[in-house]
Amino acid sequence: MAASPVKFLFGFLLVSITLWLIFISASKLLAWVLSRIVGASVKFRIGGWKCLRDVVVKFEKGAVESVSVGEIRLSLRQSLVKLGAGFISRDPKLQVLICDLEVVVRHSTKSTQKAKIRKPRTSGRGKWMVVANIARYLSVSVTDFVVKTPKATIEVKELTVDISKDGGSKPNLFVKLRILPIFVYIGEPRASCEQSSTFNSGGCISAGQSSFAIDKSSAPFSCEEFSLSCEFGHDREVGVIIKNLDITSGEVTVNLNEKFLSKSKRSSSTSHSDKVIDSTVDSVAAKRPQGKQTLAALSKYTTMFPEKVCFNLPKLDVRFVHHEHDIDVENNIMGIQLKIIKSRFSEDVGDSTRLDVQMDFSEIHLLREAGTSVLEILKVDVVSFLYVPIQLTSPIRAEIDFKLGGTQCNIIMSRLKPWLRLHYSKKKKMVLQEETLALEKSQSIESKAIMWTCTVSAPEMTIVLYSVNGLPVYHVCSQSSHVFANNISNMGTAVHMELGEINLHMADEYQECLKESLFGVESNSGSLMNIAKVSLDWGKKDMESSEEEGPRSKLVLSVDVTGMGVYLTFKHVESLILTAISFQTLFKKLSASGKRTAQNRVGRSSKSSGKGTRLLKFNLERCSVNFCGDVGLENTVVVDPKRVNYGTQGGQVVISVSADGTPRCAKVMPTLSEEYKKLKYSFSLDIFHLSLCVNKEKRSTQLELERARSAYQEYLLKHKPATKVTLFDIQNAKFVRRSGGLKEIAVCSLFSATDIMVRWEPDVHLSLIELVLQLKLLEHNQKLHRHGNESVEDVPGVRDIEQKKEATSVSGNGDRHKKRESIFAIDVEMLRISAEVGDGVDAMVQVQSIFSENARIGVLLEGLMLCFNGSRVFRSSRMQISRIPSASIDAEVPVATSWDWVVQGLDVHICMPYRLQLRAIDDAIEDMLRGLKLITAAKTNLIFPAKKESSKAKKPGATKFGSVKFCIRKLTADIEEEPLQGWLDEHYQLMKNEACELAVRLKFLDEFISKANQIPKTAETNDANGLEVDVQDPSANCQMEEEIYKQSFRSYYQTCQSLALSEGSGACREGFQAGFKPSTARTSLLSISATDLDVSLTRIDGGDAGMIEVLKKLDPVCLEKNIPFSKLYGRKILLHTGSLVVQLRDYTFPLFYATSGKCEGHVVLAQQATCFQPQIYQDVFVGRWRKVRMLRSASGTTPPVKTYSDLPIHFQKGEVSFGVGYEPAFADVSYAFAVALRRANLSVRNVDSSVSQTQPPKKERSLPWWDDMRYYIHGNITLMFSETRWNVLATTDPYEKLDKLQIISSSMEIQQSDGKVYVSAKDFKILVSSLESLASRRGLKLPTGISCPLLEAPTFTLEVMMYWECESGNPLNHYLHAFPSEGKPREKVFDPFRSTSLSLRWNFSLRPLLQTSETQSPPSTLEDSAGVDGTVYGPPHKLENVSIVSPTLNIGAHDLAWIIKFWNMNYAPPHKLRSFARWPRFGIPRAVRSGNLSLDKVMTEFMLRIDATPTCIKHMPLADDDPAKGLTFNMSKLRYELCYSRGKQKYTFESKRDPLDLVYQGLDLHTPKAFLNKDDSTSIAKVVQMTRKSTQSASMDRVSSGKSNYVNGCTEKHRDDGFLLSSDYFTIRKQAPKADPARLLAWQEAGRRNLEMTYWRSEFENGSESDEHTRSDPSDDDGYNVVIADNCQRVFVYGLKLLWTIENRDAVWSWVGGISKAFEPPKPSPSRQYAQRKLVEENQQGGGAETHQDDMAKPLSTSHGASSPPPQNAETSSSLPSFSLKMENLSAAAAVKSVNITDPEEDGTRHFMVNVIEPQFNLHSEDANGRFLLAAVSGRVLARSFHSVLQVGYEVIEQALGTGNVQIPECQPEMMWKRMEFSVMLEDVQAHVAPTDVDPGAGLQWLPKILRSSPPKVKRTGALLERVFMPCDMYFRYTRHKGGTPELKVKPLKELIFNSHNITATMTSRQFQVMLDVLTNLLFARLPK
Repeated sequence: MAASPVKFLFGFLLVSITLWLIFISASKLLAWVLSRIVGASVKFRIGGWKCLRDVVVKFEKGAVESVSVGEIRLSLRQSLVKLGAGFISRDPKLQVLICDLEVVVRHSTKSTQKAKIRKPRTSGRGKWMVVANIARYLSVSVTDFVVKTPKATIEVKELTVDISKDGGSKPNLFVKLRILPIFVYIGEPRASCEQSSTFNSGGCISAGQSSFAIDKSSAPFSCEEFSLSCEFGHDREVGVIIKNLDITSGEVTVNLNEKFLSKSKRSSSTSHSDKVIDSTVDSVAAKRPQGKQTLAALSKYTTMFPEKVCFNLPKLDVRFVHHEHDIDVENNIMGIQLKIIKSRFSEDVGDSTRLDVQMDFSEIHLLREAGTSVLEILKVDVVSFLYVPIQLTSPIRAEIDFKLGGTQCNIIMSRLKPWLRLHYSKKKKMVLQEETLALEKSQSIESKAIMWTCTVSAPEMTIVLYSVNGLPVYHVCSQSSHVFANNISNMGTAVHMELGEINLHMADEYQECLKESLFGVESNSGSLMNIAKVSLDWGKKDMESSEEEGPRSKLVLSVDVTGMGVYLTFKHVESLILTAISFQTLFKKLSASGKRTAQNRVGRSSKSSGKGTRLLKFNLERCSVNFCGDVGLENTVVVDPKRVNYGTQGGQVVISVSADGTPRCAKVMPTLSEEYKKLKYSFSLDIFHLSLCVNKEKRSTQLELERARSAYQEYLLKHKPATKVTLFDIQNAKFVRRSGGLKEIAVCSLFSATDIMVRWEPDVHLSLIELVLQLKLLEHNQKLHRHGNESVEDVPGVRDIEQKKEATSVSGNGDRHKKRESIFAIDVEMLRISAEVGDGVDAMVQVQSIFSENARIGVLLEGLMLCFNGSRVFRSSRMQISRIPSASIDAEVPVATSWDWVVQGLDVHICMPYRLQLRAIDDAIEDMLRGLKLITAAKTNLIFPAKKESSKAKKPGATKFGSVKFCIRKLTADIEEEPLQGWLDEHYQLMKNEACELAVRLKFLDEFISKANQIPKTAETNDANGLEVDVQDPSANCQMEEEIYKQSFRSYYQTCQSLALSEGSGACREGFQAGFKPSTARTSLLSISATDLDVSLTRIDGGDAGMIEVLKKLDPVCLEKNIPFSKLYGRKILLHTGSLVVQLRDYTFPLFYATSGKCEGHVVLAQQATCFQPQIYQDVFVGRWRKVRMLRSASGTTPPVKTYSDLPIHFQKGEVSFGVGYEPAFADVSYAFAVALRRANLSVRNVDSSVSQTQPPKKERSLPWWDDMRYYIHGNITLMFSETRWNVLATTDPYEKLDKLQIISSSMEIQQSDGKVYVSAKDFKILVSSLESLASRRGLKLPTGISCPLLEAPTFTLEVMMYWECESGNPLNHYLHAFPSEGKPREKVFDPFRSTSLSLRWNFSLRPLLQTSETQSPPSTLEDSAGVDGTVYGPPHKLENVSIVSPTLNIGAHDLAWIIKFWNMNYAPPHKLRSFARWPRFGIPRAVRSGNLSLDKVMTEFMLRIDATPTCIKHMPLADDDPAKGLTFNMSKLRYELCYSRGKQKYTFESKRDPLDLVYQGLDLHTPKAFLNKDDSTSIAKVVQMTRKSTQSASMDRVSSGKSNYVNGCTEKHRDDGFLLSSDYFTIRKQAPKADPARLLAWQEAGRRNLEMTYWRSEFENGSESDEHTRSDPSDDDGYNVVIADNCQRVFVYGLKLLWTIENRDAVWSWVGGISKAFEPPKPSPSRQYAQRKLVEENQQGGGAETHQDDMAKPLSTSHGASSPPPQNAETSSSLPSFSLKMENLSAAAAVKSVNITDPEEDGTRHFMVNVIEPQFNLHSEDANGRFLLAAVSGRVLARSFHSVLQVGYEVIEQALGTGNVQIPECQPEMMWKRMEFSVMLEDVQAHVAPTDVDPGAGLQWLPKILRSSPPKVKRTGALLERVFMPCDMYFRYTRHKGGTPELKVKPLKELIFNSHNITATMTSRQFQVMLDVLTNLLFARLPK
């Protein structure tokens, strides 16, 4: 029976009542239990059997503080849940209604207790059925639900939960949750305090009343509706599962403000941070097991994940308001849909659960305001697949794919500005990095739990950049973008991004491009930047780290750009700069405001965290940057002030006003027409394969570049380039920068490249200058605009910044010494820098290799080369430039760091190219720099006129320039030879050798053929080639000759092929000269090479003042007049060199060679200060399109820079060579310097030189070279040699090896100062090659070592004095220009200094070397020891303490002939060698002569003095049987004086100059002696014989013995042996009438004073009248030493003693004969004889030239080595042209009868006069055994000549012809008659006879000398002398008459007259026999042949 509903309800009522009672009691019991156990108080009030009210549960512990419910009510209702299609559940429901539910959560305090691990519990199906059956009857409805936390409040208006169940076999449980509006409030509840107080008092206030009091519109979070529908099921294996989940939400609004971003309080944050620090280690340790548990839990929860999930959100609005920073933005996301479908997926690895997730967004707007969003995405599709394995064998895999459509990013700075301000205002928290390192390492080792793959693709993206003002500026468009990311690899996450085509446009250009795209034009045509493709990779990769850590993975970011193009104009650059400046200003303001609020920050850890990207790689395949702009062609005037330095007379002054009062200006003009005011240009930069790598871990940066090229183009017309210049081209460049490393090094950098080419041109420079000026103007305007907009509030901030800067600068100065240095290394294989440095001047620097480990210390250069106009000027194979800190003198005084520079070179070659005009190049460079400066100033004035800043004192720099040191292994400086000249000279020598060899071969062949033809048989022979030739066959002979010719040519060709051709400097690469290639040995005209050169240049102490002090010491004029200087450059020089060679071409001997040189001195270059010079205009072309008309000083008005030197130079060994064959080369050297230093116009744009047109007319000539030397070079230079060798070639061939004069010395010192050269040498020797030359002409070969010195002198000195005269009267004053105090330039500058007269004086001195054995012995002279005749009377004991090595002259006839030939060749060289410079050169127009006098015209006086004390002259005959062998001349003193002069007049430049004639000649011989030294005599034949027999040189033995026996040999030998003559004093005087006696006397007196001061006193000063051997002073004689200016040569001989024997006669005759042969003129060559004969014949045929009568009597000139014709061919007759009579029979008497003397002067012309005082002639008789002594008190020998013109009578001619029919001409015949008279006068002559057989040991007998003070009765006779003649006077006269003409010869008349007035002779027969024997056998005997 079924129960009725009434019963059921009644039963249910009873049960309910019962349960209610039980419930009440149980509730109270429960409240008591909770209060006791849980510690919570429970209070409630029962409102009915199914209603509880005011339920309050307060918890003392836990997160929940209290739970209060207003009312809980239970009710039953019918369920109407729709379970399926057409089925509705009608189960009854128990509905629980809860009103005003409020949950209060207290502040959470995290505990450090570890979470307990709970075991998973699975519910069985029975439990699931029970719970499902119960839950389907339950329904919960909550009204006004509030959850309160300390920071937020959540309010829900209505919450409904409905549960139902379907009726299937596997019933599912459906749960539906619906929530109507949800509000979330952030912050503390408003009524929290009131509520707490109310609760404490026991009352209750409804939650709804307090919660709904808040404004709903201001809720931070609100959702209109939230609906959730979920279907639960049960699985045996898993348990309860969720099948379907459907979530639908209404519109969601989120409102945020600045309160939500505020941080926690400091106390809580600090306590929290402490706890976090404590729990860090535990959390790290717990990470690893939690990871595995999470993976297991995730794989478990996937089974419980719903099979299908749907989520719909129509709109999400997020609004953020920040009142402080004025932020109010909205973010909208439309149409959010999410679908998740779970399915099962089977793979090889195993089964897994697959989740298909699809998410769609219709629109996304971020930071939207006023209809514009910062980020706009029209559509987003997300498709993802998640694979969760069932087993834990494989990780979870996820695949995500994002597709974005219509993406646009608007970077609006006005909207981002508040966010940036907010960002900078935040305080940064302290980040602990060290503790997370272990976690990072552990995570890297741990295997991945999830493997995911993500793909993002966007077909088109647009980024718009807005300015600060809110206007769009740039548009960036990307055609396609793809991003691929995954963590499949073991390295972790990897991201790959590809951007298809990116275009950057300006806003206005972008709109135009959009319009053009409508018509089919490409959209990227006007783009600012175009990128073809960008690839980006980000992820970890295995990288090898240090050895300790081993390989590990690093996070790497790699960016690849395939193609990039940038197209810029000035508009683009301006926009970029303005945008950048505005952003920079914005960021600075924001950062400054942020720094004020965040000054106290916690410092970060210096150690890197290791997180983030550690390696950045950027690769650029190709990039092209183009810039187009306009440059102005100015036509303006610019101020051109000039700074001058007046030195001590005004200092530095700026001249800004011209002489006429107008401003000093320059004009800048274009070269084009006026219509071209602007010139378009473009820069292009092409980059190929650029890669950049940044390693943060190693703190290194690496940049690699395959090639970069830049070009510059100019356009005159549109799109037609006028010029194109490649600015630079770099290949394979690499730059590496690494910071850190060693403690002393901060940054290490390396730059390397294989090839760098750089080009500079002025047009490019000016274009860049104008661009920079425009940019500066732009920046300046922006600064003004920015300062105008700045507010006053920013001023304190600026002050704070300045204070911080000062503080940091102070601290920086204190820690400057702790700063670590940086290293910059360089490695460049090839560097070429070229530039147009001037108009018509192109420079190029090339370096084959540049290497440096630290460029701050030094750099190594290899293959360095400098060229001008294609000509190499400088070259070095290896050079190192480095710097070292110089040691500080005073370490206590802080000084700036001074660096010493060191330049080291392996070989340095400096070349002066052929005809390269170096001065013109220097002028062009200077003009170019000045023109650039003026054009730049003009552009600056027009574009960006800068304000004149007040001159501030410059602070001393941190570093100073110290000394410079050059260390060069080999330095070579040369002058390049003309290629044609070098080639011709070289091949001439080759062909000369071949021609000589060919001539010898042909001569041998001819001789052999001639000998073979004499043999009747047919002869065959073998030639040099081994061929059998029939000499009888003419054709064979011709063939042989042809073969010899071919062999000669073949040898010449092979020699030419073996030559190493020279590259040359490049000066003759084009033209005719380019075809000639000389060898390397012939490429230089003059070369200077030094090895192991070490030069140090150090600053002179005191700066300019110190240099002026040096000048005053070197220049007396500077000291006297206090000269002002405008420029001073000076250095101390310390020089060391291994060797120094000056080579002229490839000649045999070097011009100069020295070893082991060193020097320590000063060199100062100074320029005299002058007044402001006159200015002229000059046009200078700068580039192609501009010229500058500027002012410059007129030519010749600027003082030059002069050289002042004080250099003592010492060499160990020196060698100097010279020859007349060098003189053409010297002319070439002079011409090379003339070309290099002359002014020239090199302009290629201005052919007509403006300089020559605007230069004022030249008022005076330029100075000659000798005046230039006096003008430019000053100071003292000293050369010291330890050993010297001088070679003077004796032939004109510069390649001569044997024939030369050689000078050798042990030590030599050469001192040079202004107007003076002093040379002193020790062990001076002169050697001649006369014997070698004689032997070579004879075809003989002499052994080595036979030549003896021609001259030997222990001490040699030479003093050369040059006394110049000029118009100013002060030749030493070389400061010619006007001084600043004068105020105006001088009219004449050079003329007052130009030399008008030169007195050249040479003083030679030869001295002995005294070697004193006893130091205390007084010095003694040779005269003191020898007396009158040291040979006879000199006591030998006086010379024991002194050994004198005297100057010795070893000379023979062949030596004398060689010397004469040598002198003639050097005095007047043949072949026009000395006048070579006057002849025209190839391809060079004749230069205008300077108009100066030649040096031989300027020289008005030449004085020569030779002083030798004592002197020994030895005769060196060739043959051993020469009678003159052993002839020796000794003299205690020799002095020879010579003077040439033009007269006494005052010389000017225009004055007439007489020829330079000999006006004075003097020879002084003190105690000359001549003897035949048979014991110490030798000859050339004997020396040759001894040399061949012995290994030692006989000449050296003879020389050494000759040195020691000069005095000893004279005293120890027998008194009679070899004596010839002796004299006390011998003088020769000759003086012309035009000599200047005053100057001669001053010169002689100066020479005597010099000798008295230098050497010991002479015998005349030390003599004593008491000494019987001391003769009287020769000047005491009656006027014999008086010189009369009559051109008569006077000879004075005092105390002559002559021994005349047959032996002496033969010796003297042989010696005189040899000398006479040496003085004979050479025989003319056959060609010269033929030419002279032809000349005479032509003269005879043509009547002959008129000659003067006195020319017939003139002797033939044999000087200068030139041969003259014989007298019969050279003389012609003008008086008798029609007669050719030979009047051989005409007697002299007949001729004399018809004389008509035209010269009535009876004295005639005196030629010479010999005055002999007390002569004695000892004539030896061999047969009569006696000597005849002839003595006199005085004697005189006079030679005169008389010239007369004779008129020949007609009768004499008829008598001579023997006929009377002779046609006599109208004119009377005349004839020159010459009479030579030779007279001898002897006073008080007496004769003695001395027998030789009475006392053989008595020796020679001479009359004793009687002093003037002796009584007159003293007998003047000897012991064995027998007087035969009483004292009487004798007169001898020899007359020779000569006259006639070549046609009329007269026999010469000889006449001998003897006269004596008082001869008294008394003699015996023996005496008469002795006298007769002397006369017959000695005096009048025939001389030997």
